[in-house]
Amino acid sequence: MRSRKQLKNKLQATLGIRQITRAMEMVAATKMRRAEETALASRPYAKKALALLRNLLSTVQKEDLVSHSHYFKRSIDGPVCLVVVTSDRGLAGSFNANVLRQAESFLAQHPSSDVVAVGKKAQDFFKVRGAAASFADFSDIATLPEIAPLADWLLSRYENHTYDSIVFCSTNFVSALSQKVEHTDVLPLTVEGLLSIIERIVPKTGRYSGLQNGEEKETPFALFEPSATEVFEAIVPELVRVEILHLMFESAASEHASRMVAMKAATESADDIISELGLELNKARQAGITQELAEISTAKEALSHESREGRTNIRSRRGRRV
Repeated sequence: MRSRKQLKNKLQATLGIRQITRAMEMVAATKMRRAEETALASRPYAKKALALLRNLLSTVQKEDLVSHSHYFKRSIDGPVCLVVVTSDRGLAGSFNANVLRQAESFLAQHPSSDVVAVGKKAQDFFKVRGAAASFADFSDIATLPEIAPLADWLLSRYENHTYDSIVFCSTNFVSALSQKVEHTDVLPLTVEGLLSIIERIVPKTGRYSGLQNGEEKETPFALFEPSATEVFEAIVPELVRVEILHLMFESAASEHASRMVAMKAATESADDIISELGLELNKARQAGITQELAEISTAKEALSHESREGRTNIRSRRGRRV
């Protein structure tokens, strides 16, 4: 059985850990809300950009634009680039493990694919296997200029035909308690895929689930300068950047949600340990009190016995004198 000093030291350490995990849980919850709010705040720009794309496709011949645009062409069994999005920090439960597990599954089916590691956890994981490029140290709320190196690298490799398709392996934020790892085809583009990304910004459950997506009205007539084709080719890369940004938003929100849940579980576990240690400390204290009482009783009994023996000896000596 552990001593009272050992129990007190462990209890104090557990109380300190509980205070840390509780604080991390509150910070993660705040960051998750900020990530949600940022994604929602950027949604009008993304919807307007898609509305412009729809107007372009309705103004000119859709088949000509799409068929002549490299961004919409799909090659069969061409080189694939898998972008694995993880976090820079740990203590996020199974967030990184789930992403890396799905990435391994994808690479097992496409062994010739190249990997782009986003986040320090992906960098460490693919250090031995090797990654075509690595990007890390993104802020909690990423911005378009911040993700520009990643987006420009992917666009340049796609435009010079290094890769025929680019797939993101990242976490989709469903709600604060539910996140799902998905593979998203970023390039080549599909209008349906772009619409799916924008519609997915509003979570199905939670604080912002009541927001309505609404429908964008198509402009019946639009005049494009210098030409619809040139505007089309200029706006498509920007849509890719917007799509990548929203995937990063969802990954960030999922990371914070997973960390919040993990820290909450750690706090509850610390509470259980504190309760057990308190009970064990009380038992140790009661055992100590019982032992002290026993020692006092033993000492008293010993003193009483010695006192009786002393009185007996005195009487014996007096009897012999008489």
